Amino acid sequence: MTRKTAPLLACALLAGGTLRAESSEYPLAINLPTAERMQYWDIGVVFTHRFEQAVKDNGKDAFGLDGFTWAGLGFTFGIKSVPGLNAFIYRTTDNKTFTFGLQEQVLNGERVRLAVRAERYDEVVRRTVTSAGTVGISGLAIQVPTEIFITDDIIFSLVPSYITRTTTTDLILAVPPGATPNTKPNTGGVFNVGLGIRIGFTEKFSFMGEYYPRPSKFSKAMPLGTTDGRTSYQNGFGAGISYKTFKHRFSLFGTNASGTTANQVMSGDFGGGPNRSADWSIGFNVARVF
Repeated sequence: MTRKTAPLLACALLAGGTLRAESSEYPLAINLPTAERMQYWDIGVVFTHRFEQAVKDNGKDAFGLDGFTWAGLGFTFGIKSVPGLNAFIYRTTDNKTFTFGLQEQVLNGERVRLAVRAERYDEVVRRTVTSAGTVGISGLAIQVPTEIFITDDIIFSLVPSYITRTTTTDLILAVPPGATPNTKPNTGGVFNVGLGIRIGFTEKFSFMGEYYPRPSKFSKAMPLGTTDGRTSYQNGFGAGISYKTFKHRFSLFGTNASGTTANQVMSGDFGGGPNRSADWSIGFNVARVF
């Protein structure tokens, strides 16, 4: 290698690293948003799929694959004129929920990355009070995805979330047998903090895990309209593997939360809340960057 070619090679390597650092990534892990972003005018597409039937229902039902499913389709758009800003829309079959909003990456440090996300959600079905709560609701969700890089390959995330309205807002919550009955309706929104971790094993394979704590306001309440004998709302979780190839990311996991949007996953009471931990089901996401 000559003295002239060495600097050129170094510049090329640095340029390549910069391009990789500025590449677009769909800002979604399993159900929690990440602090990543779509760059320039890039477009990201995600297809989500959740099986409703539990895996433990045995092999005759293909471990839940024969059961009912919830599917969703979303788009996230980079906005080049405002660095760090993305716009997104998403629609899922769960109560025909439609969401749209903005996410701004406000910090992209060496060990900490942070974004602010605001979305409007609408359940585009006829407003009805069911045994599990009210469907046909709408509201706002504010989230602050925060990522801490323990190492380059281990990322811990916190997602503080506030949902203005949930399925049990304005309803009187039931209590476990023998407890003092509630006499006042549940009012106001819900604050919750989702937890996540991503561990990269190779450039292509990684582990993803998420935890959705039960909001404190439901700690002494019993899910409405459930038929599986639950006497309390449950904590939610999701865990699985992700495979990344050129502009594609495929994630396969198990989860006890059937929803995908902020109001479905972080509210704690959607559809009676998460299933019991033993009643987890299969789900997957497919993301593509253009």
